[in-house]
Amino acid sequence: MSSERQPVETTGRWWGEHIHRYNVALSFIQPNDIVLDIACGTGFGTDIIAANTTGKVTGGDIAAEAIEECKGRWNKPNLEFKVLDGTRLDFPDNYFDKIVSFETIEHTGQYKEMAAEFARVLKPGGMLILSTPNRTVSSPDGVIVNPFHIQEFTVDELGEILSPHFSTVEQAGQRYSRYDKDADGKTVGKFFEKMFLSFGIRKLPYSWRSGFMKNFFGYPLYARDKDFVIEKDRASVKTECPVQFAFCKK
Repeated sequence: MSSERQPVETTGRWWGEHIHRYNVALSFIQPNDIVLDIACGTGFGTDIIAANTTGKVTGGDIAAEAIEECKGRWNKPNLEFKVLDGTRLDFPDNYFDKIVSFETIEHTGQYKEMAAEFARVLKPGGMLILSTPNRTVSSPDGVIVNPFHIQEFTVDELGEILSPHFSTVEQAGQRYSRYDKDADGKTVGKFFEKMFLSFGIRKLPYSWRSGFMKNFFGYPLYARDKDFVIEKDRASVKTECPVQFAFCKK
Protein backbone atom coordinates (compact mmCIF):
# COMPACT_ATOMS: atom_id res chain seq x y z
CA MET A 1 0.00 0.00 0.00
CA SER A 2 1.45 3.34 -1.00
CA SER A 3 1.74 6.28 1.40
CA GLU A 4 0.18 9.73 1.23
CA ARG A 5 -0.18 11.67 4.48
CA GLN A 6 -1.81 14.96 5.42
CA PRO A 7 0.72 16.93 7.52
CA VAL A 8 -0.39 18.52 10.78
CA GLU A 9 -0.51 21.95 9.21
CA THR A 10 -3.62 23.95 10.09
CA THR A 11 -2.92 26.56 7.42
CA GLY A 12 -2.29 23.98 4.67
CA ARG A 13 -4.32 23.93 1.48
CA TRP A 14 -6.06 20.62 2.24
CA TRP A 15 -6.48 20.98 6.01
CA GLY A 16 -10.09 22.21 5.95
CA GLU A 17 -11.11 19.42 3.59
CA HIS A 18 -9.64 16.76 5.89
CA ILE A 19 -11.09 18.28 9.06
CA HIS A 20 -14.53 18.33 7.44
CA ARG A 21 -14.30 14.57 6.83
CA TYR A 22 -13.52 13.90 10.48
CA ASN A 23 -16.37 16.16 11.55
CA VAL A 24 -18.64 14.03 9.36
CA ALA A 25 -17.34 10.92 11.14
CA LEU A 26 -18.03 12.51 14.54
CA SER A 27 -21.68 12.90 13.61
CA PHE A 28 -21.95 9.08 13.68
CA ILE A 29 -19.66 8.29 16.63
CA GLN A 30 -21.31 7.76 20.01
CA PRO A 31 -19.71 8.75 23.36
CA ASN A 32 -18.56 5.22 24.26
CA ASP A 33 -17.81 3.80 20.81
CA ILE A 34 -14.74 1.69 20.15
CA VAL A 35 -13.26 3.11 16.95
CA LEU A 36 -10.59 2.21 14.40
CA ASP A 37 -9.07 4.96 12.26
CA ILE A 38 -7.26 3.00 9.56
CA ALA A 39 -4.51 4.65 7.51
CA CYS A 40 -4.36 7.31 10.21
CA GLY A 41 -1.22 8.96 8.80
CA THR A 42 -0.05 11.72 11.12
CA GLY A 43 -2.85 10.91 13.58
CA PHE A 44 -4.50 14.31 13.87
CA GLY A 45 -7.91 12.86 12.98
CA THR A 46 -7.52 9.93 15.35
CA ASP A 47 -6.84 12.41 18.13
CA ILE A 48 -10.01 14.32 17.21
CA ILE A 49 -12.03 11.10 17.46
CA ALA A 50 -10.47 10.20 20.83
CA ALA A 51 -11.52 13.58 22.20
CA ASN A 52 -15.14 12.77 21.39
CA THR A 53 -15.58 9.27 22.80
CA THR A 54 -14.64 7.56 26.05
CA GLY A 55 -14.24 4.29 24.18
CA LYS A 56 -10.90 2.99 22.99
CA VAL A 57 -9.68 4.55 19.76
CA THR A 58 -7.00 2.85 17.64
CA GLY A 59 -5.08 4.64 14.93
CA GLY A 60 -3.55 2.21 12.47
CA ASP A 61 -1.16 2.75 9.59
CA ILE A 62 1.00 0.42 7.54
CA ALA A 63 4.01 2.75 7.88
CA ALA A 64 5.96 2.18 11.10
CA GLU A 65 7.52 5.66 10.95
CA ALA A 66 4.05 7.25 10.86
CA ILE A 67 3.00 5.29 13.93
CA GLU A 68 6.13 6.30 15.83
CA GLU A 69 5.41 9.94 14.99
CA CYS A 70 1.84 9.55 16.22
CA LYS A 71 2.95 7.97 19.49
CA GLY A 72 5.25 10.91 20.14
CA ARG A 73 2.63 13.55 19.34
CA TRP A 74 -0.76 12.33 20.65
CA ASN A 75 -1.28 10.90 24.14
CA LYS A 76 -4.92 10.78 25.22
CA PRO A 77 -5.61 7.94 27.71
CA ASN A 78 -8.12 6.18 25.41
CA LEU A 79 -5.88 6.44 22.35
CA GLU A 80 -3.41 3.92 20.92
CA PHE A 81 -1.47 3.65 17.68
CA LYS A 82 -0.46 0.40 15.99
CA VAL A 83 1.20 -0.69 12.76
CA LEU A 84 -1.70 -2.26 10.85
CA ASP A 85 -2.41 -3.56 7.36
CA GLY A 86 -6.01 -2.82 6.43
CA THR A 87 -6.29 -6.09 4.52
CA ARG A 88 -5.20 -8.19 7.56
CA LEU A 89 -6.39 -6.51 10.75
CA ASP A 90 -5.05 -7.89 14.02
CA PHE A 91 -8.40 -7.84 15.84
CA PRO A 92 -11.09 -10.42 16.60
CA ASP A 93 -14.42 -10.56 14.78
CA ASN A 94 -17.13 -8.06 15.82
CA TYR A 95 -14.74 -5.79 17.73
CA PHE A 96 -15.31 -2.17 16.61
CA ASP A 97 -18.41 0.02 16.76
CA LYS A 98 -17.09 2.31 14.02
CA ILE A 99 -14.31 2.19 11.45
CA VAL A 100 -13.07 5.38 9.81
CA SER A 101 -11.23 4.90 6.51
CA PHE A 102 -10.44 8.16 4.76
CA GLU A 103 -8.51 8.13 1.47
CA THR A 104 -7.33 4.54 1.97
CA ILE A 105 -8.94 2.11 -0.44
CA GLU A 106 -7.42 3.78 -3.50
CA HIS A 107 -3.93 2.93 -2.22
CA THR A 108 -4.17 -0.85 -2.43
CA GLY A 109 -4.91 -3.36 -5.11
CA GLN A 110 -6.46 -5.57 -2.41
CA TYR A 111 -9.49 -3.34 -1.98
CA LYS A 112 -11.94 -6.27 -2.00
CA GLU A 113 -10.02 -7.96 0.80
CA MET A 114 -9.94 -4.67 2.69
CA ALA A 115 -13.72 -4.23 2.46
CA ALA A 116 -14.26 -7.79 3.72
CA GLU A 117 -11.84 -7.24 6.59
CA PHE A 118 -13.59 -4.04 7.65
CA ALA A 119 -16.87 -5.95 7.78
CA ARG A 120 -15.31 -8.80 9.76
CA VAL A 121 -14.04 -6.64 12.64
CA LEU A 122 -17.18 -4.47 12.86
CA LYS A 123 -19.83 -5.37 15.42
CA PRO A 124 -23.32 -6.17 14.11
CA GLY A 125 -24.95 -2.78 13.66
CA GLY A 126 -21.53 -1.11 13.45
CA MET A 127 -20.62 1.34 10.71
CA LEU A 128 -17.80 1.92 8.25
CA ILE A 129 -17.33 5.61 7.36
CA LEU A 130 -15.24 5.69 4.20
CA SER A 131 -14.09 8.33 1.76
CA THR A 132 -12.16 8.01 -1.47
CA PRO A 133 -11.74 9.99 -4.71
CA ASN A 134 -14.57 9.91 -7.21
CA ARG A 135 -12.76 8.98 -10.41
CA THR A 136 -15.34 10.62 -12.67
CA VAL A 137 -14.46 14.03 -11.19
CA SER A 138 -10.92 13.58 -9.83
CA SER A 139 -9.55 11.91 -12.99
CA PRO A 140 -12.07 12.82 -15.71
CA ASP A 141 -9.85 11.88 -18.66
CA GLY A 142 -9.28 8.41 -17.22
CA VAL A 143 -5.64 9.05 -16.25
CA ILE A 144 -5.06 9.00 -12.48
CA VAL A 145 -2.99 12.08 -11.70
CA ASN A 146 -2.10 11.29 -8.09
CA PRO A 147 1.03 9.08 -8.15
CA PHE A 148 0.12 7.50 -4.79
CA HIS A 149 -3.18 6.09 -6.05
CA ILE A 150 -3.14 2.58 -7.47
CA GLN A 151 -6.70 3.01 -8.72
CA GLU A 152 -9.75 5.22 -8.20
CA PHE A 153 -13.44 4.31 -8.35
CA THR A 154 -16.62 5.76 -9.74
CA VAL A 155 -19.60 6.06 -7.40
CA ASP A 156 -21.19 2.94 -8.89
CA GLU A 157 -17.96 0.94 -8.67
CA LEU A 158 -17.48 1.79 -5.00
CA GLY A 159 -21.02 0.69 -4.22
CA GLU A 160 -20.41 -2.63 -5.98
CA ILE A 161 -17.25 -3.24 -3.93
CA LEU A 162 -18.89 -2.52 -0.57
CA SER A 163 -22.43 -3.85 -0.98
CA PRO A 164 -21.58 -7.60 -0.66
CA HIS A 165 -20.21 -7.02 2.85
CA PHE A 166 -22.75 -4.66 4.45
CA SER A 167 -26.50 -4.65 5.00
CA THR A 168 -26.81 -1.03 3.85
CA VAL A 169 -24.48 1.26 1.90
CA GLU A 170 -25.42 4.94 1.73
CA GLN A 171 -23.30 7.03 -0.64
CA ALA A 172 -22.72 10.77 -0.65
CA GLY A 173 -20.11 13.29 -1.72
CA GLN A 174 -17.97 16.04 -0.24
CA ARG A 175 -18.79 19.23 -2.09
CA TYR A 176 -17.04 22.61 -1.92
CA SER A 177 -19.84 25.03 -1.06
CA ARG A 178 -18.17 28.41 -0.48
CA TYR A 179 -19.73 29.85 -3.62
CA ASP A 180 -23.15 28.19 -3.50
CA LYS A 181 -24.81 31.57 -3.09
CA ASP A 182 -22.98 33.22 -5.92
CA ALA A 183 -23.95 36.84 -5.30
CA ASP A 184 -22.00 39.96 -6.24
CA GLY A 185 -18.58 39.84 -4.58
CA LYS A 186 -18.50 36.06 -4.40
CA THR A 187 -18.31 35.81 -8.18
CA VAL A 188 -15.23 38.01 -8.09
CA GLY A 189 -13.90 36.12 -5.07
CA LYS A 190 -14.17 32.84 -6.95
CA PHE A 191 -12.17 34.36 -9.81
CA PHE A 192 -9.37 35.54 -7.49
CA GLU A 193 -9.31 32.23 -5.62
CA LYS A 194 -8.80 30.34 -8.86
CA MET A 195 -6.11 32.78 -9.95
CA PHE A 196 -4.22 32.64 -6.63
CA LEU A 197 -4.23 28.83 -6.72
CA SER A 198 -2.90 28.66 -10.28
CA PHE A 199 0.62 27.35 -10.77
CA GLY A 200 2.46 30.58 -11.49
CA ILE A 201 0.70 32.73 -8.90
CA ARG A 202 1.31 30.10 -6.20
CA LYS A 203 4.90 31.34 -6.06
CA LEU A 204 3.69 34.49 -4.29
CA PRO A 205 3.73 34.24 -0.46
CA TYR A 206 0.60 32.59 0.92
CA SER A 207 0.28 35.31 3.56
CA TRP A 208 -0.07 37.91 0.81
CA ARG A 209 -2.55 35.89 -1.28
CA SER A 210 -4.70 34.88 1.70
CA GLY A 211 -4.51 38.37 3.17
CA PHE A 212 -5.91 39.77 -0.06
CA MET A 213 -8.83 37.32 0.07
CA LYS A 214 -9.56 38.11 3.72
CA ASN A 215 -9.43 41.88 3.22
CA PHE A 216 -11.66 41.98 0.15
CA PHE A 217 -13.94 38.95 0.56
CA GLY A 218 -13.85 37.99 4.24
CA TYR A 219 -12.41 34.49 4.00
CA PRO A 220 -8.91 32.99 3.61
CA LEU A 221 -7.60 31.57 0.35
CA TYR A 222 -7.48 27.96 1.49
CA ALA A 223 -10.80 26.29 2.22
CA ARG A 224 -12.01 25.88 5.81
CA ASP A 225 -13.96 22.86 7.05
CA LYS A 226 -17.16 24.93 6.98
CA ASP A 227 -16.66 25.53 3.25
CA PHE A 228 -17.67 21.90 2.57
CA VAL A 229 -21.01 20.13 2.78
CA ILE A 230 -22.28 16.59 2.35
CA GLU A 231 -24.01 16.19 -1.01
CA LYS A 232 -26.64 13.43 -1.00
CA ASP A 233 -28.14 13.81 -4.46
CA ARG A 234 -26.63 10.87 -6.33
CA ALA A 235 -26.52 12.59 -9.71
CA SER A 236 -24.70 15.56 -8.18
CA VAL A 237 -22.30 13.28 -6.29
CA LYS A 238 -21.37 11.55 -9.53
CA THR A 239 -20.68 14.72 -11.50
CA GLU A 240 -19.71 17.42 -8.97
CA CYS A 241 -17.89 15.84 -6.01
CA PRO A 242 -14.19 14.94 -6.32
CA VAL A 243 -14.42 12.98 -3.06
CA GLN A 244 -17.15 10.45 -2.31
CA PHE A 245 -18.35 9.01 1.00
CA ALA A 246 -19.83 5.63 1.84
CA PHE A 247 -21.64 5.00 5.13
CA CYS A 248 -21.85 1.23 5.47
CA LYS A 249 -23.81 -0.53 8.20
CA LYS A 250 -23.15 -4.13 9.12
